[in-house]
Amino acid sequence: MKSEITVEKDKIAVVICNYNGGKDTIKCIDAVIGSENVKCDIYVVDNASTDGSADRIQKKFGESVTIVQNAENLGGSGGFGRGLRLAVEKDYPYIMMLDNDAYVASDTIGKLYCYLEQKPDVGMVGAKIMMSDDPKRIMDYAKTIDFEKFIDGSEWCGKLDCKEADQARECDFAAATAAMVKREVLLKCGGMDEAHFIYYDDIELGYRIKLSGYRIVSLGSAKAWHKSGMRQRKTNTFVRYYLIRNRYRFFAKYMPEKDMERFTEYVLSRAFTYMYGAYYKGRMDIFDTEKYILEDFICDKRGKAGERRINELQGDGYQLLRKELEGCSCVRVDILPDVPKETVERVLDRIHKMNSGMKIVIGEFGKKQGITDDFKFDKVIHICKHVKEVRENKLPEIYIDVYGNMIANEQDYFYFRNYDNSYAFFKAIYHDSMMETMKKIRKEKEDLCQKYRLLCHP
Repeated sequence: MKSEITVEKDKIAVVICNYNGGKDTIKCIDAVIGSENVKCDIYVVDNASTDGSADRIQKKFGESVTIVQNAENLGGSGGFGRGLRLAVEKDYPYIMMLDNDAYVASDTIGKLYCYLEQKPDVGMVGAKIMMSDDPKRIMDYAKTIDFEKFIDGSEWCGKLDCKEADQARECDFAAATAAMVKREVLLKCGGMDEAHFIYYDDIELGYRIKLSGYRIVSLGSAKAWHKSGMRQRKTNTFVRYYLIRNRYRFFAKYMPEKDMERFTEYVLSRAFTYMYGAYYKGRMDIFDTEKYILEDFICDKRGKAGERRINELQGDGYQLLRKELEGCSCVRVDILPDVPKETVERVLDRIHKMNSGMKIVIGEFGKKQGITDDFKFDKVIHICKHVKEVRENKLPEIYIDVYGNMIANEQDYFYFRNYDNSYAFFKAIYHDSMMETMKKIRKEKEDLCQKYRLLCHP
């Protein structure tokens, strides 16, 4: 359904955050200008781009776009944060956040505006986000926060678009990829917490608005397509560091108090598992990032990442198994009980790519392939959930998990057999400090709403 009313200027400010956006930002702005029945004031907050994109935007769009320059890269949080403050200061009743690598359908902005106009109890509404490289597949729609598993998600993500996904659905937050919020809501609830730098800033903002009594809605009939750097092949630990660090703080702040001990166990166990395996494989890229995610969270260090936090990836984590399989022509793979199907498929895919000419026999299916009991395989591999759980020594048979951790010799076996003792020592070091940090975060006395009002009207 198209927007049925014409929206004149001074009603909607569209805030776009740009950092070396190039053609993506141009495409994003073109889509906004091409919106049906809507005239928006467009503000591009440039995070000190070095690719000349700010100049190209100014040259192409002239006075149709207002460029706001930041002296340094303040991340998406700082970019959107400044844009929101400016729009509130200029008294726009409705403010839309739009990622520079996203573009909206011609009726999207009008639909979001009309929905907020007609629903006084809704504080923020988000478009349904589609994948730009797979335009009929949903990327983000009707997301909720799972305080049991300490994650956010949606049953719709990754599915093909359908009529059922065209509905307006209540959710816990709206992604800043393409979302509209009321000015009055920001004055009451506060704006974006810019210390995130990037990731989880919109989740925190949306959930804070919801806790203030407003509804948050994902409007399925309003679409935007997103390129999303998170879906690109990762070459470093940028996403890993910011996403996990900020996710930890979000749940530390908003989870039920009764879950603090369980969350502490979750964080410490997760961090140690990655660090223990990474250290053994020589993956200091992962080890350092995970170490600083944990320590920065415990010290409540926020903002832009310091040194050794963002590291270039050194490999895929399977280099030890790759060495073990050199020269093999036929291997047997056994799958241990309770190993998820996706884990099995991922490990088998990695094994096949290591040596596409190598024959892989899956355990009990060997006889169907003409393999007799006395057949001598070059290697026997057991796929497990994690090698830390291996108790039986079956050497020279190999254990491998989805992370590339492997038991192939006595040294491997004893290293991972010592996991529990090592974790107990690790937990003793960090447990109390983490609990104290969480108590501090949960007792924050800063009035974000008052601070936001002062920033907008000093």
